[in-house]
Parts: sequence; C-alpha cells; structure tokens
Amino acid sequence: MFTRELKKTSKLQRRKTKSLSKLDTYLESFKAEGTTKWEVNYGGNLTIQRLVTFTPELAAKILSDFNNNNRPLNKGNLKFLSKELLSGNWIPNGDSITFDTNGDCNNGQHRLKVIVDTNTTLDILTITNLSKEAFKTIDTGKTRSGSDVLSIEGIANSSHHSSVVKFIYAFKQNRYSANRQVQRTLSHTNLVSYFYELGEDKLYEAFQFYNSVRDTYSSILTPTYVSGFYYLLTEIDAVRGEEFLRMLCEGLNLTKNSPITALRSKLIKAKFDKNYKLTNEDLLKNISYAWEKYLQGKQSKMLKVPSDYEIKLAIPKRLNLDF
Repeated sequence: MFTRELKKTSKLQRRKTKSLSKLDTYLESFKAEGTTKWEVNYGGNLTIQRLVTFTPELAAKILSDFNNNNRPLNKGNLKFLSKELLSGNWIPNGDSITFDTNGDCNNGQHRLKVIVDTNTTLDILTITNLSKEAFKTIDTGKTRSGSDVLSIEGIANSSHHSSVVKFIYAFKQNRYSANRQVQRTLSHTNLVSYFYELGEDKLYEAFQFYNSVRDTYSSILTPTYVSGFYYLLTEIDAVRGEEFLRMLCEGLNLTKNSPITALRSKLIKAKFDKNYKLTNEDLLKNISYAWEKYLQGKQSKMLKVPSDYEIKLAIPKRLNLDF
C-alpha cells in the first residue's frame, strides 16, 4: 500500500516538474531582449525571475495551459485595466506575474487577459516556482487609495481632496447613482491629473470654505458635498454660489419662503428623522432644484422636485454660459 502511494506521489511530482519546465521554456523564449534571468532563493524555494515580453499569443497560451487554480476573472477589473492600457496610463510598477511550483499562474491573470483583449504586448517581470502557499497572501494588504496617491504627490489634506475631485468628476460626467462605487470612476493616474486640471488653488479655496462652515452646518451635508458644490457653484457664479452654500450650511439670513430654507429643512429632517431618508440621487436633485429656484428668485415654501426633473446646475441667464 505504501509503495503504491509512493509511486502515485512520484508520478504526480514528475507531472508537476514537467509542467513547470514547459512553462519556463515558454517564458525563456519570450524573455525581453537584452535581459537575463536570475535565480533567487525566495521563501525557501529556488525561484527564477526574468523580464518577459508578453505578446497576445503568449498571454493566451499561459491562460489556457497554466492558469488552473485561479479565482474567476472580474469583468469590472478587466474593463478598468483595458481602459488604463488603451489610454496610455499604464505604468510599469514592478508588480510581477507569478507562478507556483506546479507551473500555475497565481497572480497576473487579469493583466494577461487584457493583453489578449487589447492585442497589446507588454514587458512584465515574472517569477516562477513560488510556494503554493504564497497565493494566500496575495492582495491581502491595504489597497492604495486615491488619498494615498495624492499624499505621495505632496498634496495636503489628501483624503478630503481625493473625495472632492472624484465627486466633481462624477457630477460633470452625469453620474448620479445612489451607489457610491459608481462615482469612483477615476484611476489613480487620472486622479492626480484631474486634480491639477481642476486647479490646486480653486480646490484649496473649496476646502477653506468647508473649514469656515464646519462648526455651524451641523453635518447636514458631507464635507465632500460642501467643498464639491462650492467648487461647482462658484465656478458658475462666484458670489451667488458662495452665498447659496453659506446660507444653506449656516442657516443665516434666510427668509421663510426661500428655496434654501426649504432645502435646509429637508436636509435636517433627513439627518435626524430615522423614517425620512434621501438617496444620493434624491439629495443631488434637491440641491440642484433649490439652486435653480434661488437663481430665478422664486419663493418655495415646500421644495417639491418634479418626478421627471433632471439634475443640472442652472446658469444665470446674464452669464450666457453653455454648461
């Protein structure tokens, strides 16, 4: 019995060794020009590391023959990576494609699939003969956030700015879903670019406005919405944009039938009444509608948003802008 099991184990081991050997042959054949491979004792295993030129053909072969025990592909991640690659935002960052002692890919299948889907060729660092146990530790750490990226860029108050920049981008792209994840449409690369495109001084001014009302606005709006709408409204009309938000946040100088008064009452009710809730989209509609009424100088004791109302930030007619 023992001899039979030993033979079975030996046969399985030979099959694994053959698979890994076959993989190494493929990778060596596509080794990036002008580079060499090197062996490193890593985690108790003698690993082979090399820079490989992954063509669509090689990537497809790896996915077909050496990707047997991986997690299911994530369509959202594939779409995101494809967009990054095709837009020119792809930057080599040292993240490797790895294979275990069986020759199975345990990290990098999404990049390989994107190479196939976009018919692109990429040079990527690969490591073979990693312990199978290594798979358990992949992608388990804290994901780098947009806040981290802005902080590395040297931008102060990075967490606040990251949220505000994403909100402004989502608003201008007409993405108003109640699902917050839908708003997170900027990659880390684009986040930094868009931050500078919006203007560092203007964003800092929006942050300063939030600081000026934070002790009086009773959190009826999130800090992101306070700074985000300050940016958006003052971009339309610097004076009336700030006036609208300051009256909304502080509750000062309001008349009984002002649309801002009606909006503020709704926001306070949504915050303190457990039986009254506003979805993210409802909230945006109410702010947009109140802004429109405010610019028109209309009275509004009860802010009733029409069922077919479309979110928009109205422009004062005298400005004659196309927003």
